[in-house]
Amino acid sequence: MKHTLIQAKEPQEAFGGCGHGPAPAAKRTRNAPPVFVNGVAISEADIAFETQNHRASSGPEARAAAARALVIRELLLQRAAALGLEATPSRDEANREETSQEALVRQVLELEASPREPTVEECRRVYATSPQSFTTMEIYEASHILCAPEQAGAEAWVAAHGKAVALRRQIQQGGDFAELARAHSNCSTGAGGGALGQLAVGDIAQDMERVLLALREGEVAAAPVRTRHGWHIVRLDRHAPAQLLPFDAVEPAIRARLRERAMVSASARYVAELAKHAEIEGLDLSLGAA
Repeated sequence: MKHTLIQAKEPQEAFGGCGHGPAPAAKRTRNAPPVFVNGVAISEADIAFETQNHRASSGPEARAAAARALVIRELLLQRAAALGLEATPSRDEANREETSQEALVRQVLELEASPREPTVEECRRVYATSPQSFTTMEIYEASHILCAPEQAGAEAWVAAHGKAVALRRQIQQGGDFAELARAHSNCSTGAGGGALGQLAVGDIAQDMERVLLALREGEVAAAPVRTRHGWHIVRLDRHAPAQLLPFDAVEPAIRARLRERAMVSASARYVAELAKHAEIEGLDLSLGAA
């Protein structure tokens, strides 16, 4: 439950826009720690351990990201001490409890870097400019009876088509679709009456899907549809077109997203200000304040 500024997994997003690659460390004795924050050492062992939390294209890049994360954490912990804060760990949705240091980092940022709450107008602007993000997926349910050719060759395909046409005629004359599927379908779905279950656009062959989505609910296609598996008698059971969700239903999610973005930006600016007034040795902490 590390803060975004500290738990940077992707190198290009390490700390809200900061650059990569530390400045060369000042020359030190062989065993001296290479990085200091206001006189407090960040040991090479701690940096090596932190490196596992940072994916990068090279070892030096990962080490730089790890060192930067530890410097930021130390800056925030020093600020927490200056403010006299006591850690009050919280739990996340998975009931995982923060460490004391994670709690102090969060508390400092909440106290001194909390951004303003997103406005309704800002939420509506996101809703208006990204409708695809708030549109439900088109789904449908369908059933089929597969008449597969018994062997390769044109004659087998003609015979399978004849069987499909005869079954379609039976359905037209009042035959029960599910019973005919159980008795005649060459697909394993026949045991369930031919039901294909819930489908999203693109789940099945295009030719078959195109025919299905042109039907009314409960309607059986007038002619069998050919796929590489054989001839299909298809029925559309239910269709739920894509639908734009109402603003009121998605406003909480939009607000949470904007709040998170604003928190990352505010935190980056806050840490940059702390760094400006700190003595940091062995690392160029170039933080973007956007």
